[in-house]
Amino acid sequence: MNNTFNFNRFGKVLVADCRKYYRNFGITLAILSGLTLVLWLLTLIFDFTMPTMARWGLIYVAVFLACIMVPAKVFGDINLQREGVRFAMLPASNLEKFLSYILFCLLTPVVVLLLSWGVDSLLTALPFGGFTHYIKSFRLVDIVENFAIEIGDMTEADMTGEEYESFRTFADVFGPRYHINAIIGIIFSVGLFMFGNLLFKTHKTAKTLACMIGISYVISMLTQLFLVSSKIYPWLQEHAEQLEISDVTGLVSSTMTFSIILNVVLTIGLYIGLYFKLKTQKY
Repeated sequence: MNNTFNFNRFGKVLVADCRKYYRNFGITLAILSGLTLVLWLLTLIFDFTMPTMARWGLIYVAVFLACIMVPAKVFGDINLQREGVRFAMLPASNLEKFLSYILFCLLTPVVVLLLSWGVDSLLTALPFGGFTHYIKSFRLVDIVENFAIEIGDMTEADMTGEEYESFRTFADVFGPRYHINAIIGIIFSVGLFMFGNLLFKTHKTAKTLACMIGISYVISMLTQLFLVSSKIYPWLQEHAEQLEISDVTGLVSSTMTFSIILNVVLTIGLYIGLYFKLKTQKY
């Protein structure tokens, strides 16, 4: 089968993978999407209010778990010697199999996010329980503001003045870039676990997670070594108290823009490598 694309063939691959997805991941999807129900039950039993920050944190955990679990649970047999032959013999091109593979793996975190948000909103609408504020936005600044209001550190009247405007200026620069990096990070994480699913034969998720932690640790150590050995870190220590909010905002903007570009390049490279790994998979 060559690497051409045919909608009819691709549709059949999607249907086959959809059946496998429902069979292998349907219950897990329901559990991940309903994790906030556990928090709500705790508030009902022990009679306390659960802040939106904690609920959003649990939703974030559910999304991350979806990223790392779905490749191995749904497509865990595609590189095995016996079971993988059925995947290799599917009447579809490598491109069609690859697109179906990434489609199900990338859409799962999005579905978990939306379903979790829906469950949380439904529980908040109930006249009982400890969910008293809606998660109205996924913007980082809105989540921080809502949390500050809920715990009593800030009121609506505090959201004025020069100091708060400086915070908003910084947040308007940091927030969007943070979210872009987070989205790219999710796409990269999914691709990494998809690659690990093809690379390892057993304990796919655990081995990939161990590699991810190891790589992150090495990168963190190299970054700290670079900052300490260069002139950047001493300069920041010397001028930290003299920096204005505009200086910090500009520094954050440049740093996060560079981070976005680097992450995009790494993610594209990862998915290109993933495609060729799937294409050249031996059984």
